[in-house]
Amino acid sequence: MSQPGLTPPASARVSTQTLGLTGNDFGAGSVKKTEQPLERLRVAKKYGPEQDGAKRFARRYGDQLVCVRHRLSEDGNVRHTTVELLVESTPVASRQRTIIALRLPPDSRTTRSLLLACGAQWDKKGRVWLVPHMVAKGLRLLKYRAALPG
Repeated sequence: MSQPGLTPPASARVSTQTLGLTGNDFGAGSVKKTEQPLERLRVAKKYGPEQDGAKRFARRYGDQLVCVRHRLSEDGNVRHTTVELLVESTPVASRQRTIIALRLPPDSRTTRSLLLACGAQWDKKGRVWLVPHMVAKGLRLLKYRAALPG
């Protein structure tokens, strides 16, 4: 069984269970196991936690419920009910956007055009391009790094 919060790759074959639940009784009904690729299960309906098709799951899972989906098998004969749950909430530590200076060779017109398209700024006084570190890294221009002016 997979750990909560981890999703298998889309190409993985997973065993899904269909619960034939009726009314408010969660223990009744038959359980059918099927082995189908996830990409073959078409989403037929999606319900938010407050909508009629999801209220019984909202009672069951409470504030953790994000949505309920009804997925149809490839042939359309079997409906699978899936729930999406909020398992964990953690604060995101944003990284500072560090600005670095780049001194390019004078014959690199295409690189200068690319920097302009990425929002780089030209510093006349220091004769360098000011660009976020991640942009310079993505364009593989860190070898042109220079000291910041001023």
